[in-house]
Amino acid sequence: MSQKIPKRYVSEQAVKRALKIDTFRNLSKEKVMQFASMLPYMDKDVATAIINQFPVFADFGKIAVNSYMEQCDKLLESNNKSQAAVIHGYQTILDALVKRMDNPNITEDEVASITESMIEIADKIEEADLQNKKFLERMGTRIAFFALAAIAVLSAGVGVDSFISNRSGGLPQLDDETDKEDDDKNED
Repeated sequence: MSQKIPKRYVSEQAVKRALKIDTFRNLSKEKVMQFASMLPYMDKDVATAIINQFPVFADFGKIAVNSYMEQCDKLLESNNKSQAAVIHGYQTILDALVKRMDNPNITEDEVASITESMIEIADKIEEADLQNKKFLERMGTRIAFFALAAIAVLSAGVGVDSFISNRSGGLPQLDDETDKEDDDKNED
């Protein structure tokens, strides 16, 4: 059973054809993302030469993270407004219950019932707060994951290709005879 070797892009022209572009200048975000996903399948020298042709690639990771952060900021702002509305609603109910407690003709059973209702509202506020904290934790995890993924894709693409093409992981070594000949020449 033969193992399939991934398609390799060994020339700038092959990459341009794959991206369906004429030049690497002024690439759209979509084309930059496609390019980034192709990095592991490119020859290291080709990838480096292409990256040098469009300086925005170096800033792409920062732009992508900033764009994502802006979206997260809008989502968090919306979340804060929603959370404030929930708390305000519960506070309104608590205020109404407090007013009922101020009635001088209130019975002990009514006080107990109102107190129980206030405790239920406090529990709901606590639950809403807990759910909000879980949401914020998930958002933080997603932001961190996205930032790390963007950095990994952009910075490791060329390195992955280098690792794949040089599985030995080391630098080429000279054999002992060549080293001996070099030492003999240096002694003269």
